[in-house]
Formats: sequence, structure tokens, C-alpha cells
Amino acid sequence: MPDYFTLEDYNLILLITGIIAMLAAIVPVIMSRSYISAPIVYLIIGIASYFIFLHYFFEPLRHLDIIKRISEFVVIVALTNAGLKIKEPFKWETWKYSFRLLAIAMPITIVAAAFLGWKIAGLAPATALLFGALIAPTDPVLAGELQTSEPSKADTSKIRLGLTSEAGANDGLAFPFTYAAILYAVAGGDYTEWIGYWFLHDFLIKITLGVIIGLITGWGLYKLVFSISSTAILNKISRGILSLSLTLLPYALTEIIGGYGFIAVFVAACMFSRYEIFDSHMDSLHDFNEELESIVVAIIFIATGIFISSQYYILLNPEIVAVALIMILVVRPLAGYLSLVKTNLNHFQKFVLSFYGIRGIGSVFYLTYALTYTKFVDTDKLFDITIATIFFSVLIHGLTAELVQNRIDKYDSI
Repeated sequence: MPDYFTLEDYNLILLITGIIAMLAAIVPVIMSRSYISAPIVYLIIGIASYFIFLHYFFEPLRHLDIIKRISEFVVIVALTNAGLKIKEPFKWETWKYSFRLLAIAMPITIVAAAFLGWKIAGLAPATALLFGALIAPTDPVLAGELQTSEPSKADTSKIRLGLTSEAGANDGLAFPFTYAAILYAVAGGDYTEWIGYWFLHDFLIKITLGVIIGLITGWGLYKLVFSISSTAILNKISRGILSLSLTLLPYALTEIIGGYGFIAVFVAACMFSRYEIFDSHMDSLHDFNEELESIVVAIIFIATGIFISSQYYILLNPEIVAVALIMILVVRPLAGYLSLVKTNLNHFQKFVLSFYGIRGIGSVFYLTYALTYTKFVDTDKLFDITIATIFFSVLIHGLTAELVQNRIDKYDSI
């Protein structure tokens, strides 16, 4: 007898993937003129999916390596997108505000987050330092709604340019502080035993390697592709495959050599995009990356909604909620605003650059990276605080982004 309605795991995975791909194609378009962002919709879908279909205990700590790889991939795709958007990456005008956010706001955020994690949530010192490192970077994925224009359009907004350049750079710069937390967890509280090694290797050398390899690969790919003299042949080159090359080559080469691949990917994309004569090709690369990114964003935030539903007690824990909300509503806005004092920005521009330090997929990657690298104390609580912070960030920033976008377009220009 023929078998009907047989359920195999492989076919179920294909079905779920197809549904998510459909949502990734439709939801951003439908919500583009709404005050609700696409990640919020995905969270709601995840929550509904849990209560309707999946009512079981979801344990992400058992799947750390899978989560790490998925979040790693979506971050490097987003970093390529951010780099392609920046028209003049080697001019001080592009960096003069984001540099302050990176040099002042980011260290303040790391210290404040570590203190809150230790003092309020009761995390062990090394775990608290890890929380500070992973929650500090502005997410290049979720910040996309407030980032600067596509490659063929001029940068006309100080806010959008500042958020784009900050989000592109600080995901890589969070790595040294993540390694500091790892060394603290491994070697103990006597920092004199590892601080010199950390500063030389994990801070100076690995950052330098990321920048150098990013510059070389970005320049090399540009020369290789656009040295083709025939426009007809050039137009036949697959934008999708080229985009993947621009994302994967600098990342893989840098990681193999031992540098920070996140930095290399962003720098390579900046180097690749600086030649205005091929703007239409840059737009195609950017569009492909956004489509690829949207699928993985849908997967991650549907999974986050399922996780929040399965462990809703996280949102009932006053310590966890307090740390998350203080980070989003107090620490980042205050640190950002202080870093922009004595600039020529008006109060609205300072507020937006300070407040929209969105937390998201980059934090998930650093969390899973550290937990798969070595053992930390209080990992369950650290995971809960991180997910709660991302959850509230998606809600608060996602619900207000549309209002801010309208004011940016009206009041902010370079």
C-alpha cells in the first residue's frame, strides 16, 4: 500500500525552511511602511509557533555550535553590506562621530555592563566581563533600518553614516574584550599573568591582521573583477557569487592566519566599494546580501521567540529585566551622548546616535563563541540576560525606528 502523509525529518526541515524563506521575502516589504519592524514580527511568529505547535522545553545551550555558526554567517553578511554602503571609507568625515562612539562609548558600555552583571545579576567576574564584551557592539543587522543609503546614493545623513560606520567596526572590536573574558575565566583573577599577552596578540596583532588582510582582499577582488574591459562580460558576472566571495574570502583568510575576520570583511567591503564608477554593480551586491541576510534574520528571531516563550520566566525575573532595561535605556544612551559632547551635532542627532545602539545577532555570536571556547560560571543566567536584552532592544528600537527615520530625513543632513 502507498504511504500517505509520512513525516520525515528531512522533509520537515525543507518545509520549515521554505516557510521561513517566504516570510523573509514578504514580511520586510509588508512592514516597510509600518511602525513595527520585521524582527518584531518574527518574534511574534516564534512565540505563536511555540504555543501552537512546539510546546516543549527549548534548550539552546545544547545547540551552541549550530547557533554560533548561523549567527557568525549572518553577521559577516551584514558587515559586507555595511561596508558597501559607505561611499568614502577613508575620509575622516565618515568616521569623526563613530570614532568617538568606538573609543569612548564602547569601553564605557563594556565596563558598565560588566558591573551591572556582577552587582545586580550576581554573575561571576569573568562571566560579567563576557557580558560586557558581547553586549557592547551595535548590531549591523538590526541597525540596517537606520543605516546610510545604498552604494549608488550619496551619504547625506550624519546619523545614518555614523550608525553604519560604528556598526561595521565595533562588531570586530568586541573580539579582544571577549578574549579578555576567556583568559580571565581560564587563568583566574590575576590579570598580570595574561594582560600583556592579551594586549599584544588579541588586541594589537589580530586587529592589525584583520585590517591589512581586509584591505588587500578588497583591493585584489576589485582589481580582478573590474579589470575586465568588456562591459558585456562584466555584466554577466553573477552578483550573488561575487558577493559571497567578497564576504567569505577575507573572512576565511583572516581566520586562517589568526586575525579578526569580522574586521577584515568590513574593511574589504569598504575597499571594494570606494570606486564610484561601478555603483550599479555595488547596488546589486548590496541587494543580494540583504536578501541573504533577511532569511537568516528570520530564522534567528523566530528561534528567539520560541526560546522566550519556552522560558518566559526570564521576563519575570526583576534582576534580569533590570539589567536589560538599564543597558538599553540608560547605559548606551548616556555613554553615547557623553562621547559626542563638543561636536557640531545638534541634540536630536546626538540622541539618535546614542540611543540606537541596537543589540542583536552579534551578541548571540560572541556569547556562543565564548561558551564553546571554555567554561564559564553562571552560563544559564548569562544566556537569559543576553536574550532578554536583545528581546527588549528589538521591541524598543524596532517600535520607534520608523518615527526616528521620518525625523532623520527631515532634520539631519551633512
